[in-house]
Amino acid sequence: MKGICPKYFVILGCVAAILLTLLIRSQIYDRQRNESAFSVMPAERQSKHGAIIVHFHQRRPFYISGDKVHGLVIDPIALAFKTAGIPCAWQETPARRQLDIIERNEDESCAAGWFKTPEREAYARYTLPIYQDKPFVAVTRADNEYLAATETLDRVLQERRLQLLVKEGYSYGRLIDERVKALAPRTITTTAENQNILKMIENYRADYSFMTEEEAQDLLTSPEVEAGTFRIVRFSDMPAGGKRYIICSKKVGSEIIARLDAAIRALHPALEDE
Repeated sequence: MKGICPKYFVILGCVAAILLTLLIRSQIYDRQRNESAFSVMPAERQSKHGAIIVHFHQRRPFYISGDKVHGLVIDPIALAFKTAGIPCAWQETPARRQLDIIERNEDESCAAGWFKTPEREAYARYTLPIYQDKPFVAVTRADNEYLAATETLDRVLQERRLQLLVKEGYSYGRLIDERVKALAPRTITTTAENQNILKMIENYRADYSFMTEEEAQDLLTSPEVEAGTFRIVRFSDMPAGGKRYIICSKKVGSEIIARLDAAIRALHPALEDE
């Protein structure tokens, strides 16, 4: 048998080298693809490895954004997360959108300072209350002759010469919500924030709107509002304001809620749940 020509060894060596190179490249590609799939996780998984998103919206004096997110409700919530050792990231989100996010339950999201209602309890986890409002008041034009400085809630709601302005998706606390439903006052609805609500009242598109006393005092003393344009109406039969809670999607585990509750209980021992 004749000896094998050296050029065949060269050819075989080249083929082997090519196959080895292709194999190595294939393994590197598979590894990179797997690493990429692991690093680009769905949002609901990403949130488990990072900060819980806490949604809020501009609503002075409760929620205020700027160089630093702060406010009457924001501050105790931030302290509760810090005390519980749970990282959070603030996200400014329209109010109605916040409830949609919580109800869809696609990630670990919470929303700051919502009232408790049976509808929301059906899809959200609640912490202990984080803040209690002062009693609700009504804001009206200073020249409104159908509203006295002190009123009863039912008298105002039954006054057919008055039109109530309510914000879509908001609860004004159990008493007001129930009496509005029962007495069916003349009502218009808006998605506007409080500054624009005042403008609507000033322009006679409505006669009054409910606000917490904190909001009313903050708004009516702001530089943007001309003194003497509006006045506050208080109610002799109005109970203490509603309690505000952190509400979270069901993807936020019960152990997280328990840690937040423990922090809230330590920070605000006098603020008991309903």
